[in-house]
Amino acid sequence: MEVKIAVLPEDEKVYVITLAGKAEHRFNKESIDAIHRALDEVEKDSKATALVFTNEGKFFSNGLDLGRIGKDASMFEAIVADFHVLLKRVLLFPIPTVAAICGHAAAGGCMLALACDFRVMSAERGYIFLSEIDIKIPLTPGMNGLIQSKILGNALHKAVLTGHKFSAKAGVESGFIDAALPDPASTFKEALDRAKALASRKFDRLVYGTMKREMFKVAVKELEDGGFGPIPRPVLLARM
Repeated sequence: MEVKIAVLPEDEKVYVITLAGKAEHRFNKESIDAIHRALDEVEKDSKATALVFTNEGKFFSNGLDLGRIGKDASMFEAIVADFHVLLKRVLLFPIPTVAAICGHAAAGGCMLALACDFRVMSAERGYIFLSEIDIKIPLTPGMNGLIQSKILGNALHKAVLTGHKFSAKAGVESGFIDAALPDPASTFKEALDRAKALASRKFDRLVYGTMKREMFKVAVKELEDGGFGPIPRPVLLARM
């Protein structure tokens, strides 16, 4: 996965992190490290006021790079632990974050979008869903905590227990997508417009980050604890 970073003009200071290229944008050590480097660049800029995550191609992200993990329990544990750290960082990022979902957001891709403060999605291209029930990998406590902090009620049951694929419109109706736009171009524009509006508020980073840490303290604790749930990893991987 190539990760691109750009910044809008000085008077707006909205950054854009793009999961670039036509691949599935899966998460492995290299891609997670690349996203962290981009986040480092945003965070060290004291004038940065908002951040947009988006994608090129058909996928926002198709989740963890399971093909590289294979049946290696230690590699599985390492990548999931790294992913927990990334989700927590995005969830608590000290400036407003907007996901412009311009392709399929599956499993870990769905979680990255949920970790952002706001989500807009293209109706033309893609679904957002949790595929873990189908690929036989239970969600970790940290992942569950994040998901439960953003998806509520019957939509949560459908998402977790059936792997339901939500369109942009259905995501809006279920309350976890903020807007559905006709196509990727209008989706990205909407995300930028929302980010600019939030940037104009010039929120205090310490206050903004602290508010989020308190709002999502259950999810944050589970992500920090880093547990994997009751199924031993070798048993889990043998069932995949």
